[in-house]
Amino acid sequence: MFRSLSIGNRIITILVIMGLFIAAMSAGFWFSTKSIEHVGISTAAGMMLEGEKDKLKVASDAMAMALSELIGELPDEAARVDVIRKAINGYRFEEDKSGYFFVFKGTMTVAHAAKPSLNGKDLGTLKDSNGIYMIRELAEIAAKGGGFVRYIWPKPGAGEQPKLSYATRIPGTEYFIGTGVYIDNIDMAKQQIELTMDVIVQESVMIIGVSFAVALIFVLVLSLFIIRSITSPIREATAIADAIAHGDYTMELNVKGRDEAAQLQMSLNVMAKTLRENIAEITARSAEANEKTKAAEMALKEADMAKAEAERARREGAHQAVSRIQEVVNRVSAAAEQMSRQASIIDEGTTVQRDRIQGTATAMNQMNATVLEVARNAAEASSMGIRAKDLAVEGAEIVSKSVAAMDTTYSAAEGLKSGMNRLEAQAHDIGKVLEVITDIADQTNLLALNAAIEAARAGEAGRGFAVVADEVRKLAEKTMQATKEVGDSIAAVQEVAKQNVTGMDKALSDLGIAVELSSKSGEVLKDIVEGVEESAGQINSIAAAAEEQSAASEEINQAIEEVNAISLETSQGVTESSQALDEMTTQMAELQAVIDRLASDSA
Repeated sequence: MFRSLSIGNRIITILVIMGLFIAAMSAGFWFSTKSIEHVGISTAAGMMLEGEKDKLKVASDAMAMALSELIGELPDEAARVDVIRKAINGYRFEEDKSGYFFVFKGTMTVAHAAKPSLNGKDLGTLKDSNGIYMIRELAEIAAKGGGFVRYIWPKPGAGEQPKLSYATRIPGTEYFIGTGVYIDNIDMAKQQIELTMDVIVQESVMIIGVSFAVALIFVLVLSLFIIRSITSPIREATAIADAIAHGDYTMELNVKGRDEAAQLQMSLNVMAKTLRENIAEITARSAEANEKTKAAEMALKEADMAKAEAERARREGAHQAVSRIQEVVNRVSAAAEQMSRQASIIDEGTTVQRDRIQGTATAMNQMNATVLEVARNAAEASSMGIRAKDLAVEGAEIVSKSVAAMDTTYSAAEGLKSGMNRLEAQAHDIGKVLEVITDIADQTNLLALNAAIEAARAGEAGRGFAVVADEVRKLAEKTMQATKEVGDSIAAVQEVAKQNVTGMDKALSDLGIAVELSSKSGEVLKDIVEGVEESAGQINSIAAAAEEQSAASEEINQAIEEVNAISLETSQGVTESSQALDEMTTQMAELQAVIDRLASDSA
């Protein structure tokens, strides 16, 4: 199929195939990138959700411990409820202030920071749009040691939204405390990440597409120059070969360069020069043979004239005639001997010329064999180039997969780093909650001191109240001590989170360098693939040109054989002329004998 195409069209076909291959690679890169983006976003969303769960659990457990210390030894439930409401009212977290605490006793609302109007109401029959009795499930899971519940709950300013809440029992009481986060906050963060990644992917695809386009244009221009450098000398060589095949030996090529085509042109020039010299020598020998043939014809005419002269001599006088005939015979014999010598020289020259032509034919056969060997070597080099290209393509695919895996790892590490940062921020938020609890404990301690002072002033009547105030003061001190311990734990969590973030930054930096190096390796392998494909195309073109030149050499061999045949015919003509001269010499000898007899008779 490819033999019906010109070299230029073959190289253009290779370029078209390369363009389609690049387009396919670009499409594959796009789909792979979108897949990686989807996995990264899903992973990040999962990590964000786990981070939110950790934050809810830590906040709820810390507040439960603080409230347990605050209300554990209060005398009546009203005092406990009052302390709980004061502790959680007004406390908010999340950027949109949608995070708050709530406390229930069974399904009875004890304190609700977002909707105080629900305080004192039984919400056991309350269910969301999916039919979930969220308060019942929160109470059940809190009784089991704590856990998470998903349900639909109104969000201020946003209507009904999915919510994830955590509930746990307040130690030493019948109450459970919970808090939650709206899932739409996570969805908004997920959408923001997706939007950012879409922009990055589009920019990357645009850069890669422009790079491929520029590279393809450069390869196209370079291929046009290569096509011209290959086809121009081959066309010139084909033209001179056709001219030689049609008998024109005067053409000569202007050889430029040192490649195979230039060597072929030099060989054609040498062959044309040799043929010109051989043809010129053959022409000269043929002209000389024609002249000798004309001289022989003149000698025959003179012999005829001698016979006529002999007849006349017989009539006019034998002696005089014999003398004249003797003179003519001598001249004819001398001319015949001279012609015989020239014929021998022509025959020797024709033989030498025939040997030279045969040597030229042998050289042409050797050159033809050399051209065929070049074609075979070019074909083998093309096969080796194709194998090298396949290996380079396989290496490029492996590097691309490595880069994709590193990108996925990089994205996951980025998400993990973000989760660490959020964990640190959440720990900071919990620290704020503990500060609030510490402030409450300080105020409770002050109130207990004031109550003790007032009880002392009241004397015997305030003795019981003084005991209660002292217990409240001790409870406040215990709360402060517990808050300090929790604060120390939170500080330790923050320190570990900072260390993890620092280590993650270092890992991300190293991973970024590895991705960059792998990307560069992939680009180098792509350049190698392109170079091998280009070399294979050139080698195929050289092989095709060598095959075409072999065909032209066959035509030149046929022309040389025709010239050799003409030389043989000339040699045969010279041989026949020499035989005719020998015959004429014999006849002249017989004529001399006749003349001698006539001379003796006349004597």
